[in-house]
Amino acid sequence: MAKIPLAVAPPRDSRFGSPLKLSKVHWVKPELVVELTYLTWTEDNLLRQDSYQAQREDKPARQVVRATPHPHRR
Repeated sequence: MAKIPLAVAPPRDSRFGSPLKLSKVHWVKPELVVELTYLTWTEDNLLRQDSYQAQREDKPARQVVRATPHPHRR
């Protein structure tokens, strides 16, 4: 892929070690869809306490979107 397929480029720093070097990033097209559970999204858009559940063969990768959180009910 010649250009970043994201609306906003990922941050160049990382809390997991070395800074991101966009010149070394290799973008790929999604081909597999998996189902996972997670506790929440962090402020820097990472999943917290995620757990793989299964591969989904019934849904094409193009149909997958980020889930929107449900409002808390009291």
